[in-house]
Amino acid sequence: PAGLNASTFPAKLWRLANSPRVRSVRWDSQGQGLLIDRSLFERELLSPGHAHGRGGEGAGPGPDSFHATHFGSFVRQLNLYGFHKVVDWVGSAEPGDARGWLRFRNPNFRRDRPDLLLRIKRLTRANRQRLAAGLEVRSRLPSRFQQ
Repeated sequence: PAGLNASTFPAKLWRLANSPRVRSVRWDSQGQGLLIDRSLFERELLSPGHAHGRGGEGAGPGPDSFHATHFGSFVRQLNLYGFHKVVDWVGSAEPGDARGWLRFRNPNFRRDRPDLLLRIKRLTRANRQRLAAGLEVRSRLPSRFQQ
């Protein structure tokens, strides 16, 4: 959507979930939650040997897209952007495949509403204070390393 910086974490994550080339990240059946296969995600996107563009031009983000080399760092990024792990979720991404998939939700992260990505802000200390005071939360500009 207009006004969204394509290099932000939420924009990259939305592109991953919609990419047919990425197998480790997908939408839940309602398009309102994110399903992640941890072990496949680590091999596919965090592996140090992962080459940019494997599978052709525009194959998707490389392993440094989220500046994380460990799954725990990626989950921390999810948490900083207001995603929560759904622990009571019982289901699977594919019929008969319930193991290995983790589900994360953010009310502003939906398959059919990319415009809501503009509402997802990084929860910095200053932003938490602004939220507590009922004020609008601002986005940080991406660092020169993210551009």
